[in-house]
Amino acid sequence: MIDIKDISGNIRFSTPINQGSKRKFLLMKEDYITLKFSALKPVYFSLGDYIDNEIGVFELVDLYKPDYNAETGGYDYDLRLDAYYWKWKNKKFFYTPEKGNKESGWSLTSTLDTHMKVFLKNLEVLGYNYRGRAFSYVTDGTVDNSAKLITYDSTNMIDALTQIAETWQCEWWITDSIIHFGRCEYSDPVDFEIGVNVGNMTRSDSQTSYATRIYAFGSTRNLPSDYRPQDEDVVMNGVVQKRLMLPGDTPYIDAFPGMSMEEAIEEVVVFEDVYPRRIGTMSDIVLHEYTDKIEEEGKEPVFKKWNAYRFKDTGMTFSKDYVLPGQELNIIFQSGAMNGMSFTVTFNPWDKDKNEDQQPEKNADGSWNPLAQVFEIVRNEDYGRPIPDESLKPSNGDTYVLYGFDTKFVSDNMLPSAEQELLEMAEKYVEKSMQDPSTYSCKMLPDYIYNDGDIRRFELGDRVNLINKNYFEDGRQSRIIGYECALDIPHDHPVYT
Repeated sequence: MIDIKDISGNIRFSTPINQGSKRKFLLMKEDYITLKFSALKPVYFSLGDYIDNEIGVFELVDLYKPDYNAETGGYDYDLRLDAYYWKWKNKKFFYTPEKGNKESGWSLTSTLDTHMKVFLKNLEVLGYNYRGRAFSYVTDGTVDNSAKLITYDSTNMIDALTQIAETWQCEWWITDSIIHFGRCEYSDPVDFEIGVNVGNMTRSDSQTSYATRIYAFGSTRNLPSDYRPQDEDVVMNGVVQKRLMLPGDTPYIDAFPGMSMEEAIEEVVVFEDVYPRRIGTMSDIVLHEYTDKIEEEGKEPVFKKWNAYRFKDTGMTFSKDYVLPGQELNIIFQSGAMNGMSFTVTFNPWDKDKNEDQQPEKNADGSWNPLAQVFEIVRNEDYGRPIPDESLKPSNGDTYVLYGFDTKFVSDNMLPSAEQELLEMAEKYVEKSMQDPSTYSCKMLPDYIYNDGDIRRFELGDRVNLINKNYFEDGRQSRIIGYECALDIPHDHPVYT
């Protein structure tokens, strides 16, 4: 019998595992069981009702109503209970969930670690855990540690996990209290052969692009106006844009040498986080006090003081002439308390209200004036409140990336280095894009799974060799990304994807 309990742990309903009850999983898409039963009177299940037994922990996360059976006068149920973590889809992903002003629309440019620290804070505030254990996360060697931009707009927490995984071009899955990021693939391959241990094998076309020739572009950031001839600008969504390109002698990346025109399946890929840049380090941080005058009709003006943060970067000499026409200077923190946050900055600021003079960039003798080499962080409310503030502020030694300037004035190496980085990213991408993106459903033969009572079980990520002359001349190595099986007789024709 399976006991379905309410959120207080009281049994709401018990049912045997009847024929038609099943278990289903698909990587990053679904994870649930369905329980098939009938009752003479309706059972009023509520969100949060759950089971916790050898099958696992599954909860009711969507409202459910049974079907009335006119023949029996009873009620027929095909009750879906999702894996314990799937209820996260009912919760929004906030940047500072512990605060009252929960901001649901926000952007963060940072490492996966930083994005996940925010995610785990959300789970902590919600009080979610797995059998008393707090959730944590791990990444494998396929996940890089670079900072990437994600914009969350009223995003639920399951979709946020998918956004994070897709941004780092990896997968997510959960075992017990651990959230995994990487590629879900394990073990030595086992043969899945049609007519031997597979009764039926069907192919489903994937929506994933299959390409053998990649035209790769980077970001629009930090590119000089004379970067590449005009006829090489790229059109994105109908708008002509100047974007970082592959090195001049590499117009595109092919999956293999000597490719014929007929074999070239073309795709355009844009890597927004690849652009000419340097990692700067903040030093000599000082506060500058401003006073805002707040006026309301019929009331006396209110004066509110606040502090702006100014910093220097001794590793670079800058000039306002380096700023690209029509653009603002921006920074993205790469470390420290504000890691991942983005702000506009003002170079060589001065406070007119305090009769502060702007420093000349050069001295009378033509040398650079160190007093002018100052940046001021422009406060914004993109993260739910005016930041920086006294609790969330920059510190000496914090690293950052600056954009909105012409890199050739700062270094001759930034632009070719960025093109080389784009080349390496495109080469990795084409390796993945040339793989067959189709999925295959293998309906297993029950005698093979039953194995004289020693039930064979295959897990998510297990490697397999697909053998079917109808699809593959020499077979294909793949892995299990999903499965479906009966709960009453698990060895009765389980289907592996």
